[in-house]
Amino acid sequence: MADTTAKEAKISIKVIIDKVKRRVVYAEADHTFVDILFSFMTLPLGTIVRLLGKLDDKKYEGFGSLKNLYQSLEDFPECYLSTEECKHMLLNPRSLSYDHCRNLKLQIDDTEPLKYFKCAACADYSSYQPIFSTCTKAKCPKCGKLMTSEVTGSIQQAKVCVSGGGVFVSDIVTFIVTDDLCVMPYTSASSIQLVTRLGISDKSCLEEIKLDMGCEEMALSLDSVFTYIVFHRIESIRDLLIPGQSGTLDQIDLTEKEESSSSKIHLQVTLQNSTGKLLFAEAQEEFVDFLFGFLSIPLGTVVGELMKGVSSLTCMDNIFKSISNMSVGRYLKSQEIKDMLLKPHIGQQYSSKHQVFRFEGIPLLGSSKYHKDPRIDRGLLKQSGMFIVTNDLNITRSSSYSTLNSLNDLKVSFFDIKRDEISIGLIEGLKILKASLKSRSTLTDSLDHLLKM
Repeated sequence: MADTTAKEAKISIKVIIDKVKRRVVYAEADHTFVDILFSFMTLPLGTIVRLLGKLDDKKYEGFGSLKNLYQSLEDFPECYLSTEECKHMLLNPRSLSYDHCRNLKLQIDDTEPLKYFKCAACADYSSYQPIFSTCTKAKCPKCGKLMTSEVTGSIQQAKVCVSGGGVFVSDIVTFIVTDDLCVMPYTSASSIQLVTRLGISDKSCLEEIKLDMGCEEMALSLDSVFTYIVFHRIESIRDLLIPGQSGTLDQIDLTEKEESSSSKIHLQVTLQNSTGKLLFAEAQEEFVDFLFGFLSIPLGTVVGELMKGVSSLTCMDNIFKSISNMSVGRYLKSQEIKDMLLKPHIGQQYSSKHQVFRFEGIPLLGSSKYHKDPRIDRGLLKQSGMFIVTNDLNITRSSSYSTLNSLNDLKVSFFDIKRDEISIGLIEGLKILKASLKSRSTLTDSLDHLLKM
């Protein structure tokens, strides 16, 4: 998707379909397809939202309220951010596996290759410790001029080369991929088991077709089942799954120690008095900072470390479980590869002090001392008053008129509202993140339990 040639590239897989019920039974694929599926775990949520937003299929909208969150950041005035480069950094989160994934047959991630920039006016390294930025909006901490001079030479990272034909998995294995993206090595027993579990007793209703998958089809796989890609059936994924495969929104399992050690963020919520429905929240920069931070978290970290393998994205949960269950050596190429997929690091060392999830980012450079810190006082937003956050995560600057306008849009009388104050900790933060992946009413779905207390 990064250029015309990459967008036109295709890979082919064999798909077994049920002609009668118009659904996919399973697909047969080699390492090229499975490598791409597994690479989804390395992508930051912001990258995924950007990729889904570029799809030509206008009937399809995925990833819940995160689309609104990303759009809010695009429209967010830079004057409220700590520095000019903060917005660029948040809108263009980088996977630390980016160079590995450049070896994939299809380039799904359209993020530009990493470049470093310095201040041309302060380039005398004999008297000044070099400081670099990864965008041209950064200002030199010494003289204040824009750092627009591109760095060439040893600081630029070399392309990662992979041994053998596969990037993540063996190139001599054939895999079965189910409709909801469970991946397993092919055996005749597994294919027969999949057919019989769907109630298919003979071959008469089955047909093998060839499916050409380009970047758009692969991007659709991020949030839809195979059946949608083949038959363009828009229906709930749960109608296509075997019972017991999908998780619920309430499965958040934390220890008391984890919850008590997390920081708290306070916000005011406006409710409809007659129904108790949450209309919108008003919060200071801490909550907005926290929400924008979602976009930098890799999908594998969300599904694995934060959601313990049970997010609201059933297909992605299945990919994560498939990697977890796959043995190293015979199928996955190494333990390092397995860890890269199951525990992807944040490709950005400058997380906000308001982030309630406790994980550390990794410097893009070998040492963070060479990289300009875009934050002020470890925050990505300035202390800048109040913001309105709608139920579906649209974020705007709060003002008297915007509040009245929000109530008017919701068709709620000014006499039918009440206000409450709630605190957001680790459990509430996880619930908000989980709801945002699928729901268009994120705040209601995640905070309703606090409003009934």
